[in-house]
Amino acid sequence: MKTNNDQLDYNFSRNVDFQKKIENIKDEDIEDLGLNNISPIKKKHLKFLITDLFSAWKESPSQFLSVSMSKRGYKANSRYNPNRISSLTIEGIKILKEKKLIEFHPGFFDLKRKVSRQSRIKAKGQLVDMFEHYNITANDILFSKNREFIFLLNKDKKFSEYTDNFETYEIREILKNYNNLISKTFFDIPCVKDNYIKRTDNSKIIISDFCKCENIVFRERILKNYIFSGSWWHKLDYITINNLSNHMIINDSDTSYLNLSNLYLVLLKRKTGISLGEFDIEIIKKKFRFIKNSKILYFIFNKLINSSSFPGFFRSFSNNRKKIGIDEVIPKKVIEQFIDYLKKKHYNFYKLLYSSIFDWDAAMSEIFHKLLKNFGSANLNIPIIKVKDFFFYPNQVENNFINYFEIVLSKDMKLLKYKLTKKKCYSYKKSNGKSIFNSLISNNLNYSDRYKNNKQKFIKSMKLNGFWNNHPMN
Repeated sequence: MKTNNDQLDYNFSRNVDFQKKIENIKDEDIEDLGLNNISPIKKKHLKFLITDLFSAWKESPSQFLSVSMSKRGYKANSRYNPNRISSLTIEGIKILKEKKLIEFHPGFFDLKRKVSRQSRIKAKGQLVDMFEHYNITANDILFSKNREFIFLLNKDKKFSEYTDNFETYEIREILKNYNNLISKTFFDIPCVKDNYIKRTDNSKIIISDFCKCENIVFRERILKNYIFSGSWWHKLDYITINNLSNHMIINDSDTSYLNLSNLYLVLLKRKTGISLGEFDIEIIKKKFRFIKNSKILYFIFNKLINSSSFPGFFRSFSNNRKKIGIDEVIPKKVIEQFIDYLKKKHYNFYKLLYSSIFDWDAAMSEIFHKLLKNFGSANLNIPIIKVKDFFFYPNQVENNFINYFEIVLSKDMKLLKYKLTKKKCYSYKKSNGKSIFNSLISNNLNYSDRYKNNKQKFIKSMKLNGFWNNHPMN
């Protein structure tokens, strides 16, 4: 159900996606909207806008698109813009606004308060009526022929162009194959009732097949410090993942996951040669009570190593503390005492601070990438999903999955001593039996209406694209 809060929540928005396939919008669609005598180049930009407005509407009718009304917001010759969309988009927005086909909320820049917001748009009226009759699926839109799956960020965290080489071609092929697999994979959370998950910072993360595309993002240069991103599950925070991990299931069937958080110290030592023991970790947690568990401590370690300075770390820690389960405000003095303790008791580790020598998210992405590469070499189509440091997989392929996972850790990552923490997700299957045993298996959990609707939409999509006959859910 839509609420006024959703409709007025300008933060419930996403940037436009320049890479969507726009050919599904036909010339007749443009004309049916009363947009006549439009030049071919303007028509292309209208198709781009209508495609992304449709996608945003399918994700959630309450969601806005964030759009630039400045020519500087458009780079038609970028490799991240295969449709060559230019600043003519601005004129397209004005046309849709004039025809009352979109809501338009202008952006602003407040120099005094140093806050800004791009303009927001959302489909309405006749455009929504047209969307209601579309049979366009996520697969029809997301995976255009020249879609870029590899992104390079510069020091200012802006997209940067790069030169292809053998490694980028190999990575792109792995990502294409994996995206092809997850496009046919239903990954969802049956207990979630709304079409979004609200994080601890109140950001709304939409659960939708229209938000399901895996990319690899490199920082500053290719083949260094890369992470997986793009799909909706990468936007979840640690608290949300911990609360919902047991409910996440693949293809509406029995699912398990590996929790790799206990490998932090092992991978840290492999990368840096610096060793911290479990005994050291327990002492630190007892001395600093705000560190309630090892996962919080590892998060703090990771932030300290990858921040450029203490002010940068403290600002990031303060902004993100709720995402890892620290509700109370931690004074700067306490954090300074914590760092001083590391300097006195664990000086070798202290020297790693602000060095960017080890990043946990990058280490998890490296494992995942190597795993996908091994699967590809063995022609295994195993739908695994990486959610931070949780790796989800269908129970029916557990032996193959664990076998290749151990190959990656022992052979590719050179880890000799490690322990995998494995856990089964809840079973939502309804049991026909009436025994106590059967009741325990089903956990008395119910599918939400949202989940059932998403499942039916996914099945319809698989049938429309001809993938249903051999699908594991059939």
